[in-house]
Amino acid sequence: MKETAAAAEPPELPPHWFLYLVERMERMENNLRSEFRQEIGDVRRELHGIYRWSIGLLVTMLLGFGGIVVTLAVTLR
Repeated sequence: MKETAAAAEPPELPPHWFLYLVERMERMENNLRSEFRQEIGDVRRELHGIYRWSIGLLVTMLLGFGGIVVTLAVTLR
């Protein structure tokens, strides 16, 4: 067993083109992650704007209906 362990060749290093491709893939992954985070942030801002708009619309409708109810109550008295 000692002879086979001593005779075994050391593991070969991957070729330089493989390391280059791995580096490129890592950079591409990082770029995609940052773009994805930016897109998620944009979507969140847009949803927040829609949320504010919908709350404003709801308040306006409630005030309008409240005004109609008050007007009818006063005039039909």
